[in-house]
Amino acid sequence: MDSAEIAIEKDLILSLSSVQTPSNHTTSLSDRISRINFQRADLGGFRTITDENLREEIVGKKTTAEEKFESDGGSSEEEDEDDDDNDNEHDLTKELTNVRQELLGRIESAHQAAIFALNFVSLSLSRDMPAQATSTVSPELQNLIGLGTLGFDKLSAPKITEHNHNENQKIVIGWQAQSLNKVVDSILASATRLEKEIGLETKYWEQILDVNNNGWEICRLVSEKQTLGVRIGFSEASQMFQSRCVAALRRDSDGSIYLDQGLLELDPHAIRVRIQTSNSETGSTNPPTLTSDRSPIEAFIRQARNSIFAEELWQELQYEARFLNAFGVISGVSTITCALTASKSFLIDLVPLSSKSSNNAASSTSPTRFDDYLAQFFLISLQLNLRWAHRQARRQRAQQQSTTSKQISEPYPLIRPILTRLAHERTITSLSKFILPLTTTLKKASIPASCTIKLTSLPPSTSLVKAEQVLTSLTAHLESITVVKILPGIEFILVTRTSMNRDMIPAFKIQINNDNPMNGLCPPPAIFHQVNEVQEWICWYISCTLTTYLLDSLPKLEEMEWSLSIVPNVLKREAFGPTKISRHISVELSQIQDSDNNRKGIRLRVSWEKNDGSKEIESFLCGPLMKNIGKEWMRNWGGLEKCDWVTWYEQDIRKGFNFGDEKIRVKNAAEKGFLDVVGSIWNYPVDVVKNSEVIVI
Repeated sequence: MDSAEIAIEKDLILSLSSVQTPSNHTTSLSDRISRINFQRADLGGFRTITDENLREEIVGKKTTAEEKFESDGGSSEEEDEDDDDNDNEHDLTKELTNVRQELLGRIESAHQAAIFALNFVSLSLSRDMPAQATSTVSPELQNLIGLGTLGFDKLSAPKITEHNHNENQKIVIGWQAQSLNKVVDSILASATRLEKEIGLETKYWEQILDVNNNGWEICRLVSEKQTLGVRIGFSEASQMFQSRCVAALRRDSDGSIYLDQGLLELDPHAIRVRIQTSNSETGSTNPPTLTSDRSPIEAFIRQARNSIFAEELWQELQYEARFLNAFGVISGVSTITCALTASKSFLIDLVPLSSKSSNNAASSTSPTRFDDYLAQFFLISLQLNLRWAHRQARRQRAQQQSTTSKQISEPYPLIRPILTRLAHERTITSLSKFILPLTTTLKKASIPASCTIKLTSLPPSTSLVKAEQVLTSLTAHLESITVVKILPGIEFILVTRTSMNRDMIPAFKIQINNDNPMNGLCPPPAIFHQVNEVQEWICWYISCTLTTYLLDSLPKLEEMEWSLSIVPNVLKREAFGPTKISRHISVELSQIQDSDNNRKGIRLRVSWEKNDGSKEIESFLCGPLMKNIGKEWMRNWGGLEKCDWVTWYEQDIRKGFNFGDEKIRVKNAAEKGFLDVVGSIWNYPVDVVKNSEVIVI
């Protein structure tokens, strides 16, 4: 067989479908147009056909055929060979068609034989099982013959002898005995397995009850109703942590339970707080160690609970830190920095738990530092604030009414209460550093001044438990009351409050008795917001109070009446007699600063002067020797003299100072008192000139 025939055999496909006969229908116009568009796609399709184009194409085809005939002299022989190949191809096609027809005939015969056998069997069963036979017998046979016309009968029963019967009985008894032995073995194995399972289940449920008795909530898993779990999260946590709030308690092969957190099981973490002073670490908290594999199940539950709580706390701290940038809180990728003072700050970060051996090695090499307690205080405060925020959120959710408007979620106050408390403490410390030397200065001038500072708190609420009452007293109501007694029956009350609002600015309020005559001379403003403003007003109030105290305490003189001037802290005596000399006494309490020694203090100054209306008398008193702010120098004051009592701020403000109901106890200086100095010039006649002393303490 030549290559042409092999190619023809490969191209021919044997098909069992019916022979395709040529269609006698004429081709429609749309089919012809589609065919022309396909054949003349490169020439523009049917729309470009014209009579002239067709004639040119016909002439071109004839020219091409003649040139080809001339170039190929043996074209006729090749055409004869092509005709032979076409005849061979036609014969092979006819042969394959005959084979196909024969194959189809045999398949049809097999089909008829199968139908005949099915009808025979169905008709045989139609007498005993008519319902089943009806579904399988052909309808033509059923109409022609009918059901139940053909059947099978047993002509004779087999002959069974007594020996065969006995043998069959023995066989039955043997099989029954063997089956009973298998049942007994199976029952014994089941009993052993059941006894072992009872022991494992007893151990499992004992551990479950121990976990429940220790205060952990046991519940069923939402996805696996047949599995018990323990709640390790919090109901008011965010959505991401609520999906991890329940961990499965599965039974191990020995009956013990183990904690399975599923796909969300991650390495446990903990919050670490570090204290930095001048860029050096001075304190830190020690994260807990990683639970060993031999620890009880409760240790793993507590570790998982603490880890989820630490991760939630870290997320809430990151969210809140974005709102506290104006208060010195800087949020980084892995660290949150909170400024306490200009040189001290505390850092918060989330660290993975380490093994027990490495943690012990680290703790043994580093001794306990002073700021470790401060770091531990910050960590406990953050944890308590988050738990308090959870409780408040649960109460708000229980009392919240359905509203259509979407509320804006604000961050939990975690760092803000700490910063507010520190700001309140700094305010109280600043006031204490001011009031202590103030009262000491007054005592040096023999003025019976005293001071009492009380830290107030809200009355306990009956609806809150003890822990919630403590948290409320520490964060919700930051108030202190300072009672300053200047003279018997003359005092003022300074109330300091700091709230956790957006600014965390303390508010000061001065309270004076209504019958106090100073209400008309120097009434206090409704509220203060700056410490320096409060300090300036207190100095001014005490100066005016001491000035009026002079009028009430010193004796009255005939024809030499002292009275208040336009300024409430200045006394004046009008000019009289031939000399026409007038006098003025000024009382001033103020803060001073020693630039040489870089210290501050409180100074009470009594100054006086006289003049004759035209020129000052330079020799009213001798030129005093002043010791003011560490310098000695002589100066002619032109008739102005003064006496100072000075107290410098102590390095330790709590030295000799107690909070609560105890008052400041400072030993009076054995120096000239306030009334003694003023009284020495109170009774001077106009024409009397004496030397005086300048007292600097």
